[in-house]
Amino acid sequence: MEPSPRSAPAPSAQGGPRLSPATWVILAGTAVRLVLSAVVPLGNDEAYYVDWARNLEPGYLDHPPAVAWLMALPLRTLGAHPYAVRLPAVLLHLATLWLAASLVRARAGERAALAAALGLQAAPAFAVGASLIAPDAPLAFSWVGTLWALDRALRLDPRLAVLAGAFLGLGALSKLHAGLLALAILAALLASPEGRRLLRKPWPWLGVLLALALASPMLLWNAAHGWPTLTFQASHGLGGRSFSAIRLLGSMGGQLLYFSPVLVLLAAAASFAALRRRQDALCAALAFSALPVVAFFTLSAALTPGALPHWAAPGWLSAVITLCLSVPPASRWFRRALFVGYGETAVLLLGLLLLLSLPLPAAFSAFGRTAPVSPGPLDDLVGWREGAAAARAVAGEARLAAPHWIILGQLGWYDGRSPAYVGERVTAPSLYDPDPLAAKRPLLVVTVDRLGPQLDSLERRLGPLEPAGTFQARQGDRLVRTYRFWWWRPRG
Repeated sequence: MEPSPRSAPAPSAQGGPRLSPATWVILAGTAVRLVLSAVVPLGNDEAYYVDWARNLEPGYLDHPPAVAWLMALPLRTLGAHPYAVRLPAVLLHLATLWLAASLVRARAGERAALAAALGLQAAPAFAVGASLIAPDAPLAFSWVGTLWALDRALRLDPRLAVLAGAFLGLGALSKLHAGLLALAILAALLASPEGRRLLRKPWPWLGVLLALALASPMLLWNAAHGWPTLTFQASHGLGGRSFSAIRLLGSMGGQLLYFSPVLVLLAAAASFAALRRRQDALCAALAFSALPVVAFFTLSAALTPGALPHWAAPGWLSAVITLCLSVPPASRWFRRALFVGYGETAVLLLGLLLLLSLPLPAAFSAFGRTAPVSPGPLDDLVGWREGAAAARAVAGEARLAAPHWIILGQLGWYDGRSPAYVGERVTAPSLYDPDPLAAKRPLLVVTVDRLGPQLDSLERRLGPLEPAGTFQARQGDRLVRTYRFWWWRPRG
């Protein structure tokens, strides 16, 4: 299908091109996310990835390396600020939205492109979550970019299938979800006449080779270390042994909140309808990468404790694009979906800003009853700066050490140096800093109540630890976290 004439930018009064409505919407959303990225403290995962960026590797235990590679340059040039950490995510989401709008514009015109820009920013996970750095940011860019390049290869020039392979290779460096997209595209090409015609040309296969070449640093690193990333993700995401209806309902409810309930229902209906008509290769690729991916991660949540609703996000990306291609943007239901999504996002943003600016009381009283406010909804974000400062005051120039990945990431972020990891569970630092005790220098081990191994477990691994004090981080008069400090000194 050729691009609609409405998709061409209209000339301005001065003779230059005007920005389309979709572009204005994307830029406005990006401006909001830039502000949000600068004012919200780093989350636990983000601080953990900062430690990866200080220790660049071709791969990591938890994920492929793209998230660390993306953060390294901004951290070195802009300094240790949340804005520097998150800038790659914000810019990648801008590019993701532009690619999605471009794909939809070419197939359905400018109004549909505007609907895509609005729809993908109505969902809280894409509107607010895109201001945070995670492997999901480069994955979303690569996911939509692969579909965008596939559309161009099918409509315009089959040689652009090589570009689809490049995007897919970048996706493999971001998150293992990219393998599901590769399977979806292969199924879509095999299921449609135009897809089979494309497969008879050399370009898709050259794209596959390029994808493998781009992913090769991660693949070779994994092969050399016994495939730790694949093993970790398999045990983390598919390691459950029993079905739980509660976990299944929790995953489904979480996705409704993350991606907006009305938008989810409409996108699911559009994707289900697309599954039944597979003559168009791109529509088939969107359909196969939407609900099947969502179903895979929803069912895995029913089997695996700790599964998270955002794991299904790439599937909802494809589903929302499918919705914008199949539902008129002016339809009543689409307008209602956007209204609900933006309302949910606005409430989330307002609540986040209020919680950051107004400290919670130590207890809440109502109807003659008093209940302690512990933990608070944002306790993961606060109190770490003070804890790191207290630890550094005790340690002097000695290296800090942490027995848990969350403690390691947050202390390292606020202290500006990578702590030693001394926990039992294998984490990413276990591979890039495998023997922190070998230097035979004293370490100040920092433990946090209710987080990580107990003292007796630590002493079984490290030997006797000498108490060095405690520190309580507070938000107003409310206790947020208790830190305990212990000296480890080399023996002999």
